[in-house]
Amino acid sequence: MKISSFRLALACSASVLPILAAPAMAQDTQEEQASSQGFETIVVTARKVEEDLQSTPLAVTALSAEGIETQQIVMVQDIQRVAPGLLTRGAGTGPSAIVTFAIRGNAQNSPNSVSDSAVGIYVDGVYLGRPISSNVGVLDVANIQVLRGTQGTLFGRNTTGGAVQFTTTQPDGEFSGYVKGTVGNYKARQIEAAATIPLAGEELSLRVAGRYAERGGFGINVPTGRPIGDLESDVATRATLRWAPTSLPLTLTLSADYVKSNDNGTLNALIAVKPTGPLATLFPGQFSPNFLQNRQNYYNNFGNPRTGNANIDTPLNRNKAYGFAGTLDVELGEINLKSITAYRKADSANTLDLDGTPAGAIAFNSAYLQDQFSQELQLSGAIGNLDWIVGAYYFREEGNERSDSFALYSVPALGGLNLAPSGRNLTDFVSKSTALFAQVNYDITDKLRATAGFRYTWDKRSAVGRGVNNIRGVPEPVFAGGRVIVIQPNTCRVGTTAGTTPPAACAFPQEASFSYPAWTFSLDYQANDDILLYARTGGASLSGGFNTRPTPVGAEAFSPEDVRDIEAGMKAEFLDNRLQTNLAVFHVWRNGAQNIVNGIVNGSISQFAQNSGNIRAYGLELETKARPWQGMELMASVSRLKASYQNGSFIDIGTNGLFDRSDEVVAQTPKWTFTAGATQEIETGIGKFVAHLDYAYISARNFGQETADLTNPALTAAQRTTRLADAAIANAFGTLPGYGIFNGRLTFEIEDPNIEIALWGRNIFGTRYAQNLFNSYNQLGFTATNAGEPGTYGMTATFRW
Repeated sequence: MKISSFRLALACSASVLPILAAPAMAQDTQEEQASSQGFETIVVTARKVEEDLQSTPLAVTALSAEGIETQQIVMVQDIQRVAPGLLTRGAGTGPSAIVTFAIRGNAQNSPNSVSDSAVGIYVDGVYLGRPISSNVGVLDVANIQVLRGTQGTLFGRNTTGGAVQFTTTQPDGEFSGYVKGTVGNYKARQIEAAATIPLAGEELSLRVAGRYAERGGFGINVPTGRPIGDLESDVATRATLRWAPTSLPLTLTLSADYVKSNDNGTLNALIAVKPTGPLATLFPGQFSPNFLQNRQNYYNNFGNPRTGNANIDTPLNRNKAYGFAGTLDVELGEINLKSITAYRKADSANTLDLDGTPAGAIAFNSAYLQDQFSQELQLSGAIGNLDWIVGAYYFREEGNERSDSFALYSVPALGGLNLAPSGRNLTDFVSKSTALFAQVNYDITDKLRATAGFRYTWDKRSAVGRGVNNIRGVPEPVFAGGRVIVIQPNTCRVGTTAGTTPPAACAFPQEASFSYPAWTFSLDYQANDDILLYARTGGASLSGGFNTRPTPVGAEAFSPEDVRDIEAGMKAEFLDNRLQTNLAVFHVWRNGAQNIVNGIVNGSISQFAQNSGNIRAYGLELETKARPWQGMELMASVSRLKASYQNGSFIDIGTNGLFDRSDEVVAQTPKWTFTAGATQEIETGIGKFVAHLDYAYISARNFGQETADLTNPALTAAQRTTRLADAAIANAFGTLPGYGIFNGRLTFEIEDPNIEIALWGRNIFGTRYAQNLFNSYNQLGFTATNAGEPGTYGMTATFRW
C-alpha cells in the first residue's frame, strides 16, 4: 500500500510525542497529579435535568466541544467512532444528506416518509421527525450526548434504541468567538466563524455562527470519467438570542438555523450480479462477466468502492432545511416551567443510478418535502426526597414524497436508451402525535435511589399515495412471477392487480391510529464516592404506519414495533478520578420487528416495510479513559452485541408462510465495535503542542437477512436446495466486511494572540470500505454498495477571542 509522506509523518508524530513526553511528565509529584490530572465533571441532560455523567443511572456517552474538535467529528455520522454500540450510515437509496442511526440493533430501515427511526435525534431539545438534511456539518456544537437503551418515557416514541442529543453553543453575555479556515486534499475548502455579541450586558446577548465548505469528488464515474460525490457547496448558519432579565425569574432563548448543500451524486459501486436473475433475463448477455469486462473493463472493478457507473450523466443531491425554536424557562417558586416550541422545514432531492452497472437498469429521482411543528411543556420540582417532572407533548408533520423510477430504461426491447421515467410514486402524508408523561426520582436512603416513569402516546397518520406504472407511453417489459410480462402505459400501482384504476387518478388513501405506553423503572446505589451501581428496565414503541409503494396484498400497513429491555451497569472512578470505567450489560426484546423488503411487486421495483418476527439481543458496552501522567489522556471503548430472531416467529405476508428464523443474523448488528485513542499535551515556552491519534473498528454487518421460501409443499428436493443456496449467496453478498480506520491530529496553540494551527488526517492509511449496501441479489439480480470516505488530510487555522 502506498502511503503519502504527509500521512506517515502525521501518524508518526501523533504516536511518538506521547512517548517523548513521558519521562518528563513522570517527575511530577503525586500531589500535582491529583490536583491537575483528574477528569472534570461532565454535565448531561439524559433525564431532562442537569446531572453529573458519573451519577446518571443509564448508559450515556458525552462529548464536549473540545472532544468534538480533537476527535474530528466533522459530519453528524462521524459520532459512530466515539460511542460504543452506535452505528450511522448515509447515502443508500436516498440523498447523501440523509443519515440514519442504529443503537443495539434498533435502526431506521428506510428514509421514506412513513418509516420512522428507532433512535431519536434532538437539537437543543427539538425532535427531528425525518432524517432529511440531517447528515450535515457539526456547526458550533457545545456537546453531543448518546443515550443507549429505551428512552420512551422522557423522549417519547421512536426512541426504542436510544437518543442522540446535540446542544449548540449558547450566548453567555461575554464577547467571544472564533474564525477558522481549512484546506485539504480533494480540493477541500472550508471557512467557519462564530461570535457571541452582548446587546445588553448579560441580560441580552446574541450568538451567530456560519460555515461554507466545498470539496472535490471521492470517486470516478467510469463511463464519463467525471468525479462522483463532489461537495459543490455546503452552507450552514445559526443565530441564537438569549434574554435573561435580572428583574424576572425567566430565561427566553430564540433561535433560527439554515442549511443548504449541493453535491454531485452518491458513489455507488456494484459488487455482485446474478447471471440468472431478473436483470440478466431482461438484458440478455449484458450481465455476463465477459460483457462487463469488455465494457470499459468494468467487471475488474467489482469490489472497488472508488469507481461507479452512472448511466445518468450527472447524479446530484440537493438538500435544504431551516427551523425556528423558542425555549422559555420560568421559575414559579419551587416549581420550574419549561416550554419548547419549534418549527422546521426540510427539502431534499436526488438522482441516483442504483444498479451501478453499464446497463441502464435501475435509477431513481427522489424528492422529499417535510415540515413539522412541535410543542413540549414541562413542570418539575422537588418535595423532600422526591424529584419529579411531568409534561405534555404535541407533534405534527406533513409533507410529500416523489419517486420516479427509471427502471429498465435501456432495455433492448425498447430500442435502447430511454430516459423517460418508467414509474412514479407520489405521496402526501400527515402525522400527528400527542403524549403525556411523568417521572419521579426518590432517595430511599442517602445511597439508594429509585426512578419510575410512564408515558402514553396517541398517534394518527394519514397518507394519499398515487402510484403509476409505465408513464413512458409505450408498452414496457418487466420481470414478474418468474417471467417477463408487458405492462401497458399509465396503469396504477395498487395491490397486486395490474391495470386496476381506482378513482382520482390512482389515488390510494390510507389512515391509521395507534396508541401505546412507554415506561421505565430503575434502582441505583452509590456504593461510595467513586462507584455507582444501577439496574434499569424500560419499554417503548416504534411507530406503526403504512406503505405508499407497491406491496403484496395484506402488506399495506405495518404495526408498531414494541421493545422492552433490561440493563445493569457500573460507573466508577479510580486513582483520584484519573481513571474512569463505565460498564453496561443489556438484554433487548423486540416484538414485531419492522424490516424493509426489496423486490418486484406486480412488475414494479419496490421497497416496503413489514413486521417480520421477534428479535432478542444482548451484549455489553465498556468505556474507559485514563490520565496516566501529566498531559496524557487515553481512551477506549468496546461493544459486543449478539442478536437473533426467535424460533418460528415470522409470517411472511407475501406467502402467508411461517418461517423459522431462529439464529438468523439481524441487520445492522455487528458483533464488535471498538475504539481507542491517545492525546498528549506538551507545554513549551512558546506554546502548547497537542498530538492525538485514534482508531475505530467495526466488525462485519449484515444489511438484511433473506429467508428461503420453502412454504410450497409441491417444491421438489432440487428446488428446495436451489432456494436455500440462493438465500445463502444473497446473505453472503448482503454482509459488509469489517474495517478499521486511523485518524490523527497534530496541533500547535499559542495564547496571545489565541491562534491554533492543526495538521489533520482522517482515514490516514486510506482504508477502502463501504458504508452502506443495497442487496437485491435474488429479487432484482444485483448487489451494490456506497463507498466510505478515502484518506483525507489538510490543515486548519483558528483564531479565538
